[in-house]
Amino acid sequence: MLRIWKESDRVLWMLILLYLVLMTVAALPTLRRSHAASRPATLLEMAWAAEGSLSEADRAAAQERLANHLAWMEDNLPHRWGRYSIEERAAWVFQAMHDRLLTGQYDEDQNALSKTLLEGNYNCVSATILYQILTDQAGLPTVAMQTRGHVWCRLLSRPELDIETTCATWFLLEPHDQGQSPAVQAAEEARTLSARGLAAKIPYNKASQAAAQADYPGAIEYLNFALSLDPQDSAAMRNRSAILNNWAVACIGQKDCQRALEILARMEEQRPHDPDLEVNRSKIVDAVIDQWCHQGRYSESLRLLRTQSEPTASRHSVRSIYQNWIQDAASRGDWYEAKNALRLAISAHQDDPLVVAQLRRQYRQLSAG
Repeated sequence: MLRIWKESDRVLWMLILLYLVLMTVAALPTLRRSHAASRPATLLEMAWAAEGSLSEADRAAAQERLANHLAWMEDNLPHRWGRYSIEERAAWVFQAMHDRLLTGQYDEDQNALSKTLLEGNYNCVSATILYQILTDQAGLPTVAMQTRGHVWCRLLSRPELDIETTCATWFLLEPHDQGQSPAVQAAEEARTLSARGLAAKIPYNKASQAAAQADYPGAIEYLNFALSLDPQDSAAMRNRSAILNNWAVACIGQKDCQRALEILARMEEQRPHDPDLEVNRSKIVDAVIDQWCHQGRYSESLRLLRTQSEPTASRHSVRSIYQNWIQDAASRGDWYEAKNALRLAISAHQDDPLVVAQLRRQYRQLSAG
């Protein structure tokens, strides 16, 4: 049976179609954000994030300078670029970077890509990040490399070529001179560095700067940020333990034993099976016990010593603390406290008759009462 299409049906379907169009348009920003969130972050995006407090104005200005340089590269590629070898292309990108962007000076504290782009000063981290961004744009295969306290770029050519990104004349040096660089000298000690790991070197280096100025809380905050970017960075983990240790020692120097013990607990929580931590723990605990005994806090000193998993590693012992307590009380003429401390010491060593006998003999005048 033939159905007659009514005008009201046509209007209804037009309204439905209009609704679907409006809903699709409204969903586009969400779909774009979802796509952006699902794709891997680029090295540039991670470098911006790693700077932490980068303002929108500085980021926009730095990004514009980088975009202008990339546009210049595209417009000024040498004639017959496709016939250049990988090494020749890498050298051209490198020289353009130093001629047009790294126009300031080498500054070992200059980690931020934004400041490098805006001011021209650089160190191995910021220069390597920038060079990797430029070579990626030029289609050149590179990877960041690291050794203790240094990073550089490796061109995956045949053979591979290590590039000291902070040396403006690198491609002009003789092979012998290049061989004296930290990158080449690292040899088998060199390790590849992921994009996340390279970006994480920005807060990592900031942590070292903060620690050098005794800003231990700030240093730990930077290292935690670095580890959030690269959780597998063993150097950052070791550095965090070292800075926590220095912070605890500084607290002891300031007579803040409670804070020192809190920091020690953080060290144990973060690296519970670290053999190097045993030495640090013993030194910190010994220093706290020294201060507490000097303040007459013998009971607390004993409790602290007994909580240690390896009390024998301490230069203090339960017996030595009790002896200090007895002698201190006797020197003050408080014979009641001295006798009570002796009784506690004997009770604590009741499973060791030899120690008990030695204590009774040493403090004969007290045990007789």
